[in-house]
Order: sequence, then structure tokens, then C-alpha cells
Amino acid sequence: MIRLERDEMTYSVKLFFEDGHEAAITCEPDEDVITAALRQGLILMSECREGACSTCKCFLADGEYTELLPFSVYALSPSEQEEGYVLACRLRPSSDAEIEFDYPFSMVQQYEETERRGSLDQIEMVSDTVARVVVRTMAAQDPMQYLPGQFVRIALSNGVSRDFSMANVSDDSRRLEFFIRVYPDGEFSSYIARSASSGEGVTLYGPRGKFILRDHDRTPVFIAGGTGLAPVLAMLRRLAADRPAQPSVLIFGNTNVGDVFGADELKVLTEQMPNLQVVSGVINPDDSWTGEVGTVTEIAQKYISGVDSSQFEYYYCGPPKMIEATTQMLESAGVARDLRHHEDFVPSRMENDNG
Repeated sequence: MIRLERDEMTYSVKLFFEDGHEAAITCEPDEDVITAALRQGLILMSECREGACSTCKCFLADGEYTELLPFSVYALSPSEQEEGYVLACRLRPSSDAEIEFDYPFSMVQQYEETERRGSLDQIEMVSDTVARVVVRTMAAQDPMQYLPGQFVRIALSNGVSRDFSMANVSDDSRRLEFFIRVYPDGEFSSYIARSASSGEGVTLYGPRGKFILRDHDRTPVFIAGGTGLAPVLAMLRRLAADRPAQPSVLIFGNTNVGDVFGADELKVLTEQMPNLQVVSGVINPDDSWTGEVGTVTEIAQKYISGVDSSQFEYYYCGPPKMIEATTQMLESAGVARDLRHHEDFVPSRMENDNG
């Protein structure tokens, strides 16, 4: 038997990005793809490096691996893994491989995480279960630049931290707007709702995430569950500023009528965007409810049923079960993988798994 030396076992890994850019790295048998790329000067998008988030999720177009390193099913569901998705930080190839990433190479080059000090500027409950929080960063630092749909990690002065998506677009105001689901026993959210005060200091880490608006000609369909509306608001606000005539669809779902928020923000957007269609639904209606009834996935399925799905591009954000159900629904409808973009709340980004 011939024993291969270590350098003879190095695998060639080709990386393909959404904008058509390609890169190539080599990967040692004991290296995951993120580590191998870093060793060769390429900073792929990642966050936890432990398989707990979905930031480094990608598609294995060709190649083999024995098994992924340990990971959370909230970061990569069984159905996604069966389809061919992997987490780059958990993938150790056992052959030459080709991997597709659903973001442009420009994000690899421009992605620069920073640490900023800030303070809580506004805190208000906007529904029974959602708080609107505005953070103002310090004037001593440049305003944070980010793309609509990205998120930051907010660390409180007591050391507790969580990830939240910005609902506003990046500008020079140094203000970042968030919508936070409040859980009764949530270590972060209950503190924000009950104990935090205006002026209290926080630290922001970011921006992070690849859930961004693509500059394509297709009609964007946004599917938001609960506070998954936050990054969608940022995207819609960008469209309202840059392309107000753009036909767009928002399907917004909540569990109970008391959970619904964002009416004022959506009213402004529909005034700014005459071709924006907003569909709202709840699972548990009361006598006052006049909108759709059902899960947000069921409502979205009803909307796209019987239409040519290829004319749309889908952006969806919410808790893991909603993401998995929506992904399966879009797959069944024949929507191509490159027309589906999503962000889900994995355990490090929410305070229970019910969204």
C-alpha cells in the first residue's frame, strides 16, 4: 500500500460567487473551508465558526465529504443538507470540490466588521410583543456603513448580547433602528422592555450577514414572519429611495393580532411606492381582524399559486420553522435556488425557538 504524504492529499476547492467571480484555494484534510480560505488570504463571510449560525451556508456543487463537523439544525436543516447545502466552517472536503456562494465577491472584499460604542436613544413597545429600539453611535466614530438586510450584534453593559437586523438604511445620522421580539424570560429582550433606559451604553459589532437586496430586474417578493420584517423594511426603504416605481410584494405574517406592528412604516412605504402590494396575515385572528388568516408560508403559497414564479425573486426572513416551510414551498413551486434568499433566526439570534 502506498501512503500519501500530506501535501499529496491537498484538495483543490473552486469557489463561485453570485456575481460570476471565481476563486480557487487548496484545503488540507484537517481544514474546514473557512480556515483554508483565511490561510490563503480570502475572508469568506462567517460569524460563529462553530456551526451555530447560518452565515457561511453555501452549496456544494461538486465534491465529497465524509460528514460535517458538529452543527446546529437551526443553522442547516436536514432538508437543506439533503439538497446539497453545507456550512463552510463545518466542511472538510475529502475530494476536490466546487462550492457556490449566494453573495457577490465584492462582499468578501468589502466586508469589514467593526466595533462601535453607542447608546440607547429610543425604546418603545409597538405591539404586545415587539419593541422598537433606536441606537445612536458615538460621534467620535464614523457612521456605520452597511447594506440593507444586514445585522449587528448588540452587547449590553451587563455583557448579554444578541444579533438584530437594522430596519433603516445606512446614512450619516448615526441612528440604527431595530424591532426586537420581547420574550417573557428573554435575558436580552425582557431587559430592554422592562429595565433599560435611554442613554444607556451599548457596543455594536458588525455589520454582518449576506441577506441583501439584489439589483435584478425581477419583481421582489418579501415574506416576513414577525420581527423578520426589520431587514425587509430596510430593503423596501432602499427601493423607495432609489426605485420608487419598482413593483414589489410584501407578505407579512404574525401569530396573533396583538403581535402585529409596523403599520405606520408600511403606510409611508405604500405612499412612496405606488406599485408596492402589502398582504398581512395572522394565524389566530379575532373579530377585529380583516386581513388574511394562516401562516405566512400558506399566505405566500396562495399568492404565487398559478403564476410564473420565475418572474419573481424571493426574500424571506423569520424563525427556522418558517424558513424551512417557505423553502420547501418555493422548491415545490419550481423556484430556482438562485432566486431564493433568506435569513433565519438561529438560537444565538433569538431567545426561544418559536420565533
